[in-house]
Amino acid sequence: MFSQDRLDAMDTLRRYSDDYENNQRIIYCVLQEAFSVAKLAFRQFKMKVRANLAGTHIGPETLEEAVQDYINRNTDLYDLSGMVSDVIRALNRNPKIFLPPDTTYGIIQPFIREACKMAWSMSALAHPLDISVSTDAELFDDTKYRRSYDSEYTAPLVNHHIYPCLMQGARVLIKGECCTRRGASLGSQRRSRSPTRSLSPSRARSRSRSLSPRRARSRSPSPRRTASPYSQGVW
Repeated sequence: MFSQDRLDAMDTLRRYSDDYENNQRIIYCVLQEAFSVAKLAFRQFKMKVRANLAGTHIGPETLEEAVQDYINRNTDLYDLSGMVSDVIRALNRNPKIFLPPDTTYGIIQPFIREACKMAWSMSALAHPLDISVSTDAELFDDTKYRRSYDSEYTAPLVNHHIYPCLMQGARVLIKGECCTRRGASLGSQRRSRSPTRSLSPSRARSRSRSLSPRRARSRSPSPRRTASPYSQGVW
């Protein structure tokens, strides 16, 4: 998936969008959504199998062992096309990624199908495999990820993820890949905390008009009070 299918999907995306970072984010989101959809579908499938076997199960093995044995012998009993549609709908709702207005995520449907098949087969194992939970601007974890070639190797934060880390429980099986850049992911959060944006234009105008120049000078805070982070609304 990483060395062939991912690169084929990147080539397809490149024909419609030249934003390389956004294309990497799309690939990563496909895998995230595929595992999310597959785990939900498998839980429902397993509950249905358990309910069907509960009334007729007899034998030396436990009910859970019988359920897992049935799943092992019927790993293809899942709605692949429905899972692909669910992933595409989730991608359309994701605000972190985008495509040109006349393009849909169906252009990488072969990659989405393979991701769903892989996620289902890993979820159906007796000891299932999963991908690690991740967020932008998280601290780089060397035990889970390796840095991409275009990363800033001194940056402590993850700018975006390229490929997920494969895990079994709390154990890392295969490292993922991410891009680290200094302060890039926190730029929007810092701007949103700017004290000058906490007041609407109408409030700012009314405040400036309510004080005369003489009263404004008499009420101006001292430099020490102005520097206080509490008065600035930073925290």
